Amino acid sequence: MTSTPAPVDLELVLRALKETPEIDQFICCCRAGVSGETPQTWLLFPKFGEASPDMDVFADWLWQNAINYAIPLAKRKRATAQATSTNTGADLSFMIRLVEQTKRAFITFSAKNPGRASEVGELIAYLVALRFLDASQIASKMALKTNSNMAVHGLDGVHASFANGVMTLYFLEAKLTGSAKAGISSYAESVSNFGGNRKQYLLEYELLHDLSNLNALDEVTRELALQYFDVYGARKEQRLERSVGVIVYSETALFSNPLPISKETSPAKHQGHFSSRYIELAPTLKGDALDALTKWGVAADACEIFFVAVPSTDDLRRLFDARIK
Repeated sequence: MTSTPAPVDLELVLRALKETPEIDQFICCCRAGVSGETPQTWLLFPKFGEASPDMDVFADWLWQNAINYAIPLAKRKRATAQATSTNTGADLSFMIRLVEQTKRAFITFSAKNPGRASEVGELIAYLVALRFLDASQIASKMALKTNSNMAVHGLDGVHASFANGVMTLYFLEAKLTGSAKAGISSYAESVSNFGGNRKQYLLEYELLHDLSNLNALDEVTRELALQYFDVYGARKEQRLERSVGVIVYSETALFSNPLPISKETSPAKHQGHFSSRYIELAPTLKGDALDALTKWGVAADACEIFFVAVPSTDDLRRLFDARIK
């Protein structure tokens, strides 16, 4: 007598694909997206050292998570198995190979053209999706790179969550810009171009099918999950698609006017001072986002926007590149 296999719980399956970085130790969320607002708008910034964000620590933390972002889960699992199956059970040479592969994946920073090295913004988007959307990484464009100094076009990443029989896909677009307004304008244009490009849309779904973290699952579970990623399949009516913009930008005005440094002013007070003024920008940032999305014909109610304020995006690029080297 054959036993009936237990039903697959896709919610638990996707959670098993999800890393849980300690993001709350390094990023502060002073305003969370409100259900029903258009678009949902979040305000984030790196945690303070004293009177300003500790960008060195922030860059260190980003680099420490880069390997999980850039290297597919199945490859990381194979390296872990190889490392633990040796005579000592701790041959880390397999891990070093993945670290070197991660280094090669990122575009080299150039002071003459700093804007090309924007993949640190995509790494931040990956971490934001894990924590604030509670959504597992399904695919990263970094795994598709064959030339470290060439950009890969298309979405910056795809994450997913499953609840109540519905698969929600989050299409990530990261922008690293000098101002919030420039970032949101660039994001809206990118979303519009993607939505109007059927060929690119179908290609992204093909990548999810063939080159995603779902390859780390057993065959039966993988095939069940893939039914929700089939553009033409029967489960397409159980799938939602959401666009997520992560706008990492230079907030020069607020960061240039901190509280005076004193023995009585703790880092938490400095951070609270910045946070209270940052929240005051929320109506303007949300309004700019709505205007840009409307201009480009994008459905704002299907978008979530994360603004990540840093003192200087060029400095962030430079600091992150130093960690790679």
